[in-house]
Amino acid sequence: MAYQHTKKVRGVCLVVTVLSLYGCASSQTVESGNSYTELYEGTSELTFSTLMPVESAEEAIARGDAAYRRGDVDEAVFEYIRSLELDPDNADTLYKIGAINHHKGANNKAASAFRLALEQDASHPGALEGLGLMMMKQREYDQARAMLEQAVAADSKRWQAWNGLGILADLRGDFASALDYYDRALALSSRNAKLHNNLGYSYYLIGKWERAEHQYHTALGISPRHERTLRNLGQLYTRMERYDEALEAFAKVMGEADALNTMGYIRMAEGDYPQAEVFFTRAAKASPSYHVTSNENLEQVRRLIERD
Repeated sequence: MAYQHTKKVRGVCLVVTVLSLYGCASSQTVESGNSYTELYEGTSELTFSTLMPVESAEEAIARGDAAYRRGDVDEAVFEYIRSLELDPDNADTLYKIGAINHHKGANNKAASAFRLALEQDASHPGALEGLGLMMMKQREYDQARAMLEQAVAADSKRWQAWNGLGILADLRGDFASALDYYDRALALSSRNAKLHNNLGYSYYLIGKWERAEHQYHTALGISPRHERTLRNLGQLYTRMERYDEALEAFAKVMGEADALNTMGYIRMAEGDYPQAEVFFTRAAKASPSYHVTSNENLEQVRRLIERD
């Protein structure tokens, strides 16, 4: 019980902290009666000047939802903003605006919308999740963790929040928790290449390489060109000394010379300098543009061999 109380106290502080990082709209927007157009990011609002007026906030939300379903996200945000002019206390609508802006990379406006949603509903799971994920990108890991914990406490079906908690657990070396979080996320989104990749990498970090390989292949069965998974699989195979398979995996996301150079770095980090020398030599031969880079790597690894 004490742990839950601590989370609530930290959550209040976090909402305030986000403002200083993103410079978002304040509650004065609502109090002064100003429009919410500062939350809009997209084509000129004049594009929608011919739309029929709305009679209620509910009608504007329905129009926004319809626009979103057909892929017209700018129009969706425009309609959601029109609904807020009639009903400024709707946390769900503010969250929808934040989620669209976040997806589009309009981070300041996304944070503004998420924060305003939390002013209306401090335990809104979507807004907590959205801000938590944004804090992760800003490397504010402690704050991100607290917000994501609040998100899943409010709604245990937020797979992105569970995934974020898994990544944060891996970063702090709490691998048992990471595995649990990824399992919770996969229970909600089983056909998700990103989640299988992350679970595989967590297994890789604790040396359970066969399980890591299985998760990577599961991810690639869902998304055959998933770049992060192919890179991770190449890294795994290089460490397992399955070099042909490693080169095959790397070659799907980079050129041969780059792949060989990467494999050389991995073996050098493992202290296997003779094998690293082989890969750096092959990289130099594979591409003239890698001649300088690979020769520099060769000089470094040969110095290490001589030192040993």
